[in-house]
Amino acid sequence: MKNSLTDNLKQLFLIVFSVVLGLFLSERIEERKNEREAAMLLSKITSEVNDNKKLLEEWVPYHRQIVHRLDSLINDETFINDFIDDESTLFEAILTEGNLMGSSPSDDAWDIAKSHPLIVHFDYEELLVLSRIYNQQAMTYEPIPKVIELLLSADFNNKEHAKPNLQTFKNQFREVVSREIQLMIYFKEAEKILNFQNN
Repeated sequence: MKNSLTDNLKQLFLIVFSVVLGLFLSERIEERKNEREAAMLLSKITSEVNDNKKLLEEWVPYHRQIVHRLDSLINDETFINDFIDDESTLFEAILTEGNLMGSSPSDDAWDIAKSHPLIVHFDYEELLVLSRIYNQQAMTYEPIPKVIELLLSADFNNKEHAKPNLQTFKNQFREVVSREIQLMIYFKEAEKILNFQNN
């Protein structure tokens, strides 16, 4: 009887131990899988941030040049008269790259990550710097639709509105440039925290 009770207790202990060990191992395997997937998600975001930084490094000097050029053109009466006669005079004078922006920074990886449950595996500092970058990025290019709307308006270069419209265009574009500069500061912070390569 005693031997049978001892054997039953041993078997019970082995069953409980096996179940607990199985649950622990299953949990650890799932945790490791989540950590790997979170690392892949962060890697995609880091790559996107790095690409956006490189894009911005191309556009900031060009956008500054546009604002600088507009500063001098607004006070040039000959240019103003030429602009009133032909709107394309403005684009020939300021758009050395052929357009204002070839492409804007992407936020696809960040949008996916925000709604993904694995974001809880990200470090607080990583989330903070990413949040700053993507919020600033969205804010930076808010004036662009207004700029385009102004450029496409029917009275953009008519005699009465030509100079004020150029002033508005310059001010909105100056706002874009100042926000781009702040965004570059956030990218510098991200370099340290996300450890992406500055190629």
